Order: sequence, then C-alpha cells, then structure tokens
Amino acid sequence: MNANISDIQLTAEQDAQNEVSKIIWFIAGLLLSILGVLVAYIYQQEPPASRFIDKSDEYTLLYTDAYKAKLRSIQLRYSLIGFFITGILVVFYLVFMFSLYLRMWDLFNYNNSFEFNDR
Repeated sequence: MNANISDIQLTAEQDAQNEVSKIIWFIAGLLLSILGVLVAYIYQQEPPASRFIDKSDEYTLLYTDAYKAKLRSIQLRYSLIGFFITGILVVFYLVFMFSLYLRMWDLFNYNNSFEFNDR
C-alpha cells in the first residue's frame, strides 16, 4: 500500500506541475505585490473530477491533498519571484530619485552661491 500511496502522490504532483500556470503567478506577484503572494498561498484549484471516476475515496483524498500541496508550492514560488523583482525595482527607483534629488540640491546651492557676491 505504501508504494501505491507514493505512486498516487507522484502522479498528483506531476499533474499539478504540468497544469499550473507559472507565468500567471509570476505576474500576480509582480503586479499585485504582497496581495499576489497571499492569493497564491490561499488559492488552489481543485483537480478535475474526471480523474476520480472509478477511484476510491482514499485515492481521491490522497491525490487531492498532494495535488493542492504541489500547486501551492509552485504558485507561491513564482509569485514570490515576481514580488522580489518588484521590490528590487522599487529600491532602484528610490535610489535613482534620491541621487537625482541630491544632484538638484547641489546644483541649486551652487547657483545661489553667486547671487549676492556683487555687494
């Protein structure tokens, strides 16, 4: 029975791997940020009911649990990748804007230092 259980779990994990849309979860993490990661963690689609025709309740339960666990793992991984890329882009943007601000500040102070020297 243990070999049968591992076969069921392996089949479910392979099916989840083949059916999950990695690009959608990457985009969810990229555009929705932490909300996309939360949705990826919470939401798992049910496996198609056609896979359980003439199968026992134990098979259905084992398959569904393994399928959802693998689905959650993949969804979470790709949404986190998108989330971290968003974070890196925000940091680059903030560093760029801060350096631009400092350059403008130096330029403004440089131009103002010559205004009142005629007296």
